[in-house]
Amino acid sequence: MNRKTRTTECGIRNSKWEFRLRDIEDLRQLNGSLGVSVEALEDVSILAQPVDMGSTAIPNSLAVHPMEGCDGDSDGRPGKLTWRRYERFARGGAGLVWVEAIAVVGEGRANPRQLWLNDKSKETFRALAKMIRATSGQSMGGEHRPFVVAQLTHSGRYSKPEGVSHPIIAQHDPYRDALVPQQRPDAGAKSRIPPDWPLVSDEYLDELQRAYVKAARIAFEVGFDAVDIKSCHGYLINELFACHGREGKYGGSFENRTRFLLEVIDKIHQELGQEKTVVTRLGVYDAIPYPYGWGVDKDDYARPDLTEPKKLIALLEQRGTRLVNVTVANPYYNPHVGRPFNEPVIGGYQEPEHPLAGVARLIDVAGEIQKQFRDIAIVGTGYSWLRTLFANVGAASKANGLATLIGAGRMAFAYPDFAKDIVTKGRLDADKVCVSCSACTQIMRDAGMTGCVVRDNKVYGPIFEHGRRSDRENLMRLASACRKCQEPTCQLGCPAGVDIPKFIGLFLEGQEQAAYEALREANVFPEVCAWLCPVEHQCEGNCLQKFIGDGPLPIADIQRYLAEQARKNGWSRLRIPEKATGENVAVIGAGPAGLSCAAKLLEAGHTVTIYDKSNEFGGMIESVIPADRQSTSLANEIAAIFADVPTERMILRLGQELNSDFSLDSVAAEGFDAVFIGMGLPRSASISDEDRDIEGLWSAMEFLSAAKQPGKLDLVGKRVAAIGGGNTAMDVAVTAVQLGARDAYVIYRRSFKEMPAWSAERDRAIEAGVHFLILTAPLGFSCRDGKLTGIKVCPAELGEPDESGRRRPKPIESSAYELEMDVVAEAIGQEVARDLRDILPGVELKGGLIATRDGTLATSRPGVFAGGDLVQGASTVVAAVADGMRAAREIDEFLKSKCRKGF
Repeated sequence: MNRKTRTTECGIRNSKWEFRLRDIEDLRQLNGSLGVSVEALEDVSILAQPVDMGSTAIPNSLAVHPMEGCDGDSDGRPGKLTWRRYERFARGGAGLVWVEAIAVVGEGRANPRQLWLNDKSKETFRALAKMIRATSGQSMGGEHRPFVVAQLTHSGRYSKPEGVSHPIIAQHDPYRDALVPQQRPDAGAKSRIPPDWPLVSDEYLDELQRAYVKAARIAFEVGFDAVDIKSCHGYLINELFACHGREGKYGGSFENRTRFLLEVIDKIHQELGQEKTVVTRLGVYDAIPYPYGWGVDKDDYARPDLTEPKKLIALLEQRGTRLVNVTVANPYYNPHVGRPFNEPVIGGYQEPEHPLAGVARLIDVAGEIQKQFRDIAIVGTGYSWLRTLFANVGAASKANGLATLIGAGRMAFAYPDFAKDIVTKGRLDADKVCVSCSACTQIMRDAGMTGCVVRDNKVYGPIFEHGRRSDRENLMRLASACRKCQEPTCQLGCPAGVDIPKFIGLFLEGQEQAAYEALREANVFPEVCAWLCPVEHQCEGNCLQKFIGDGPLPIADIQRYLAEQARKNGWSRLRIPEKATGENVAVIGAGPAGLSCAAKLLEAGHTVTIYDKSNEFGGMIESVIPADRQSTSLANEIAAIFADVPTERMILRLGQELNSDFSLDSVAAEGFDAVFIGMGLPRSASISDEDRDIEGLWSAMEFLSAAKQPGKLDLVGKRVAAIGGGNTAMDVAVTAVQLGARDAYVIYRRSFKEMPAWSAERDRAIEAGVHFLILTAPLGFSCRDGKLTGIKVCPAELGEPDESGRRRPKPIESSAYELEMDVVAEAIGQEVARDLRDILPGVELKGGLIATRDGTLATSRPGVFAGGDLVQGASTVVAAVADGMRAAREIDEFLKSKCRKGF
């Protein structure tokens, strides 16, 4: 069993009830055996009927439910996957597109990537709404105009705006409190909501109403047809419905418990106009024992009591609400009841009732409401489990007056064009339907961006796998194979010398903070290294289990998990001594080497001044390496590590580049006691310096930096080539594909065997569809009016090995030819600054790099130390971090030495 298989095993719910609904006759037989009544029709054409909404019409009776993708940006704007999802929904032809939960305030976001409607994000939402309509019209015909709803929400007790649970609760609920993890920085471990956790105040709720109105104003301004005041699934408004024991104007009586929702709707109409369409996705049955559950029988929480929900819907109808999306909880698939509070919920559990019974409950509850409120269009839910019978049962529900529209949630993730197939073909394709595996839910539990792992595996398969590799229980299971070797081969492969058996052992004992400390002893930036290290060639590549077991331990995944926990719990903050030593050190370069050196010097009590030509920390990692290769790990880890460092102890000179005018002598003149140089290799190599000014010809670093700036690179439909065979070339080519290039090439003069890119990065490029031209030597470029038009290349053959040990390429220029190309990025290596000798007077260079002495990181200039790529040549991030930490130790010893001399 390989690592990929092992690391993705998880507790995803697999129903013990076998699915055998091939046709309507199978459904009838199953109805009889279960004693339920779920009807189905062969003719599903009724679902193509439009739905009258007064001033407008929904073009058919099919809806996409608000399914969160958790893929927005930090400001709440829809991200790339959000756009992709809604474009697919739009092409899919549903008459009603109910856009997922959009937070109205930052602290009410359910995750750091939840959509959020605010002044910064509104233009992106405007473009999204416009795209949905335009794309739907192109797919379904010009007359098709979907009805688009913006769901406005506050996550309440499920709020995690920074990725750490920070519940905002309306009441203490023994069922929900017991299962909402609360991370407390002082405790350093997960706990449940404590009994002294404060309740949200009436004053906060009063002000929150204004936030809903503001968000609604923006939603209508940018083009949504309606806003949904989300009131379901235990989120804040839904929780208020059940606050029987709460004091004040939002608890106790029915009038108080429903006050918030009704007053928000009233204020929207008062301030924005009575004609504005306000709807709701309404939970009508919580399946939690009374008095903590809403819509439940007081004596038996497993039975719905719709008395109060119907009373609320009548009040909504009086306010002009003509569309309600009805949802309920399942008493037999509800993590809040019927199981021990300390038992983890991982992907669900085996439900004691047949899923069809749950489907019947959903249909019946919605139907009971629809029959009483005939002038309200009820959107029914719960049909996805039925697979291909989704349409047949939905058609029967509409025909029998049990719902006006039939909605798809998970089905839409798996099968975004379900509506188009129902309307145009009268059936669903068995190879496209949702299979109810709940992997999309598991991704959300693992804090990933979610979608269908089965039907959309190319996009969501890797996200799912990463999430499983971030799950504590799954990692502990995999780590249990550690042999605690006397001579740990894994450790020999780590450039930083991390004590891997120690941190793995502590992790298995549940001592997460201690395990992190063991990591941090050798690597102050374990999170970013876990993302960027070539672990298949380092620690995991040398793990004994790789050779004699089922595969290497997921060492990097455990390291990343521990680092993330440290960041969230405050363990990674620097331990700054209260009293400074009085020694002042300059650190030149704010990349991994410089920052790791600065971190350890600060912990030694020294004052540090950091110089960097950029205005941001992180060096090339932050400015160049694509986000999908490092997530936001570097920025987040840096922020966590340097949080609360006193400004008088860490002085920033960002935007200050060392050059011949501001050299090492200039730094020395400022009176420092020592200096660390971690400038890296800032200049990109080129095959021809004369061609650098051609429009369309980039250095790889400039290309990747521009790619991280929205709108800076327009590659749609263009031909793009990366010259080189290293990881940077792979990054260029994959980025080009992601930005819409028609074709992306890697042009490399040697063979695959000599290619320096890590195998994982090369495979990533191949999977992205990058074309590889190996044994192809670049000769020069063609241009017209200063703009690139092509690249001249020729075949190459391999000769004898050169000084690198790789066979030397020999161009066959007699067979040269030209490739038409719009953009080329040179990724053939990094070089030192041209005027390095002028920048670093008194520092000896050897082979173009800084020479260090006697097995140390000390340079020829007293008091000056150096590390990272400028000393070692191009290397890994972890090697740079190791150099920075080692240099800090040497600098500390130097500063304590009585015989030190000024530099």
